[in-house]
Amino acid sequence: MIRYFEEGRHEMVEVMSTEFTSMLLANKQRDGATQTLLVKGVRILAEVLSIRNKHKLAINATSVLLRERKKLEKILTQTAPSLLAKLTPIEQDYRTIGHVFWKAGKVSKARKFFMKAYKDTPGNLAALVAVCQVDPGKVKFCKLLAAEVKTSGPVILENGAYYLRPENAPGSQIDPVLAILETCTGDDSCTNQANRIRRECDEIANGIQAANERLQSAMDSLQPKHDYYQYS
Repeated sequence: MIRYFEEGRHEMVEVMSTEFTSMLLANKQRDGATQTLLVKGVRILAEVLSIRNKHKLAINATSVLLRERKKLEKILTQTAPSLLAKLTPIEQDYRTIGHVFWKAGKVSKARKFFMKAYKDTPGNLAALVAVCQVDPGKVKFCKLLAAEVKTSGPVILENGAYYLRPENAPGSQIDPVLAILETCTGDDSCTNQANRIRRECDEIANGIQAANERLQSAMDSLQPKHDYYQYS
């Protein structure tokens, strides 16, 4: 299903994920492995239904996703707690659900889940960008994004695109970040961070700054501080 989803064969994925999840839901004696498959299947189902504009069904699927995820967490807590850390981060599911509601035109619900994602993982640029896109022009959200951008670290060039990647939270490409910060009026923090992003992009393009400053600093710290051969 995942391969078909990535290939854009959404009609087939909808049929497969619907049948798959219905079959697993009918099994009332699910173990941890089966419950894990169910959660993955429902997640795909919610996304593909939203893509295919079946909004009511997609919203219903997100409810099932949260319910069955909670059951999975309970099962793993009792039987294999070490596997809890390997689950898809809850903030990612919150963002998925936010996008389902957003596409369905339910802005307040979308905002709620994007903010849940942010609160679960402070520094979450992906969630804050979505919040600002749902509520364009809301200065309080723009200022919050600017504050998180300020602490997110340097701009990174990766596969031909520029990103901001906080160390412990999901990041974002710079284009949507700049679109938000540069249209925020009446707040210097937004302007300052937009200018900082553009300056660092120029410095990377001109070879003044490393494409990945954080990685370069880490590598530099591993270099020996003395040339030991000079003592031989």
